[in-house]
Amino acid sequence: MHPKQICDDLAFLGSPLVLDGDDLYIEHPENVYPELVEFVQSHKKRIIQYLKGEYSMQDHKIKQTIDKIINYFMGIDQEMNPKIDDWFNHDWDAATKAARLLVLFWENGWRDLNSSVSNFEDEETDKLSLEIYESAMSYFKGKKA
Repeated sequence: MHPKQICDDLAFLGSPLVLDGDDLYIEHPENVYPELVEFVQSHKKRIIQYLKGEYSMQDHKIKQTIDKIINYFMGIDQEMNPKIDDWFNHDWDAATKAARLLVLFWENGWRDLNSSVSNFEDEETDKLSLEIYESAMSYFKGKKA
């Protein structure tokens, strides 16, 4: 989910997200369920980047693609899975990079496999994510031709 959507949804509930330096706060947290607070916390890094103006649409496309790949590895049913399966079966290097990316997230502290990797991204994961994204776009654009 795009951080803008998260911010908009919380503002609609009367609990806007507020950035104070590098800290993120929910105004009127009593207006939201604890599960929503946990969701915001699991996406905190991306939300802060967005509120600082450091999260572009291109960043979102890359991170959304990586999220779909993680869902694929987790066995979560999604419409994209057959396409990802086809891509990995034809591009072993991409599959290997995706597996390496999961290891990097793990090394960065990602232990709750049902949570977002947002707070475990760093320069190395961002670089590898971009390589994977570019490989995916190249493969899928080539399939359309």
